[in-house]
Amino acid sequence: MTAFMEPAANLLLIGTAGGLIWLLLRLRQRRRASERGIDGHYSGAAKDPGSLMEPDDEALEEMEDLLQQARNGHDGE
Repeated sequence: MTAFMEPAANLLLIGTAGGLIWLLLRLRQRRRASERGIDGHYSGAAKDPGSLMEPDDEALEEMEDLLQQARNGHDGE
């Protein structure tokens, strides 16, 4: 009985491993295909580049804080 069970279990495990590998490769192929679709239409350009030329008040305040931190760090050296 064990002479039959051991090869049968081996075949079952090999088949399961093969099926899982096939499934992973299929999922990877699908993901790559969907990523290619996005890259084909993405230009990387800003929708409104003119709006990036003028900083808003929040950006100016943040820049002022960063400059102040840099000055304080430089003075301590």
